[in-house]
Amino acid sequence: MAAARTRLFFLWPFAFCGLIHTDMLAAPPPEELRRAFADIRSDDVPHNCEHATEWLLKYRDELKEDLLAELYRTDRQGRDAILHVLFNTESFQPDERFLRFVFARLAEEDRYVKSNMIFKDPLDRLAWSGAHWEAWRFADDHFQLFEPYVKTEIGTTESAFVLWGAAWLAKRRGILGEYAPLFTPEVLRRAAANLKQDQVRYNASRAVRLFLLLGDQSIPTLREVSATGDKQAAMLAKATIDALGGKRKGFGYLVAKLDLTQVLFGPPVSEPDWLSEAAEPYISNERPYP
Repeated sequence: MAAARTRLFFLWPFAFCGLIHTDMLAAPPPEELRRAFADIRSDDVPHNCEHATEWLLKYRDELKEDLLAELYRTDRQGRDAILHVLFNTESFQPDERFLRFVFARLAEEDRYVKSNMIFKDPLDRLAWSGAHWEAWRFADDHFQLFEPYVKTEIGTTESAFVLWGAAWLAKRRGILGEYAPLFTPEVLRRAAANLKQDQVRYNASRAVRLFLLLGDQSIPTLREVSATGDKQAAMLAKATIDALGGKRKGFGYLVAKLDLTQVLFGPPVSEPDWLSEAAEPYISNERPYP
C-alpha cells in the first residue's frame, strides 16, 4: 500500500503538467496569427480558410480579444470563420456590439457565405451548417443577453428566417405565449410577403413554419393572402389554413412544395406515417390547391 502511494505521488506532477499543457496553451506567435487572419479571407485557395479556422479553434481561449477585433474588419468569409470560433468558445462573453452584429448576420442568411465555403469536406456535414444557424444555438446559450434583441428584431426585420427563428426559439424555451403578441398583424404581413413567387430559397418554407407555430393567430393574415393575385402565395395560404384546421391534404400540399421539418438545432422533426400519401398528389406537378 505504501509503495502504491509512493507511485501515485511521483505520477501526480506529470498528470498536473498534462492538464496545464491541454487546457492552458501559450498564445501563438504574432506572425502565425497574422497568417491565420489572412487565410480565413476569401481568396479561392482550397482549404486555407478551413485549416486556419481549425488552428484558431485550437487557441480560441487565448485569442478571444484578437478574434473580436478582427471580426469587425475582415471580409464576409473571415467574419463567418471567426463567428464559428467565438460561438464555440465557452469563455467568450458577448457585448452589445457583438449582439447587434450577429443579428445583422442572421438576416443575410447564406446570400454571401454558404456553409461549404469554409469547411470544404467536413466529415459530418451537419457539424457546421453556417454562421446564421450556429448563431441560434449561441443565442439559446446566452438567452438573457440575446432576448431584448430578439424581441426588437421581431418588430423590425423583413427576414422570414429571423421571424421563424425567434418563434421557434421561444417555443423551445416554453415562452411562445409571451412572444405571441409581438407577432402583430403588421409583422405577419411582412412574413406573408415571403410566400410569393420570388425565387428566394426557403423563405416561403420559413414563413409557413412561423404560421404553423403561431396557430390560429395566423389565420386572418393567411385569409388576406389567399385572396391576393399571387398564385403561389394564395395556394400556400389556403393550404396552411387547412393544415391549421387539421386537414391532411393541407399538410400534404405544404410538404410537397416546402421544407417543414427543419429545426434550428436539436433532434429532427418526426413525420407522421400518413404524410407521404397526403403529399403524393402534389409532388412533381403543378396541380393547384385544393
